[in-house]
Amino acid sequence: MGDEMNGTAGEAGASGWSDPKVAGYLMTLTYACGAAGVALGVYGYGTDGAVKGLHYACILMVGVVGIISGIRHTVFYRSDLARMGISEGKPFFQWETGFANLALGVIAVIAFFAGWGGGAEVALILAYALYLALALSLVIYRRVSSKSLDAGVIFAMVMWAVTVGFMLFFGIAAAVSSELSLF
Repeated sequence: MGDEMNGTAGEAGASGWSDPKVAGYLMTLTYACGAAGVALGVYGYGTDGAVKGLHYACILMVGVVGIISGIRHTVFYRSDLARMGISEGKPFFQWETGFANLALGVIAVIAFFAGWGGGAEVALILAYALYLALALSLVIYRRVSSKSLDAGVIFAMVMWAVTVGFMLFFGIAAAVSSELSLF
């Protein structure tokens, strides 16, 4: 178990476990699912109102994205570390991140298929949006303080922020439409 647990980022092309391309493909898949969630959420919002828009957005933007991200951070953590250019002695932050993504993603899928309703989906999408916004703030801090910004990184961070913005919009619009109270 020693080598599997060290979490050292591997070389590109080394193996599926440490090849950054694997995490890159999974990351692209999360972008596609998130974009589909935005599109279906906007469609649902425009045709059937805020709660339906949230319903469509939550399954993809929280459920599917959360599960894929969880798998990327836990099963393919070496690949993800290599993708980010990080070498770590122990990958616990990757696993913690993965577990958080998986937890929210699995509960969002259950809420969708079990018909828990708008209140549960509002809570899930707002919780995930807050989690992603806080994670983005850490990434921005790390990138700015290490002066490791380039056009690709800036574009990814802007898209991340736009996604969080849509999640907040869907959640708040559905909460207001459903007359949910904070207290």
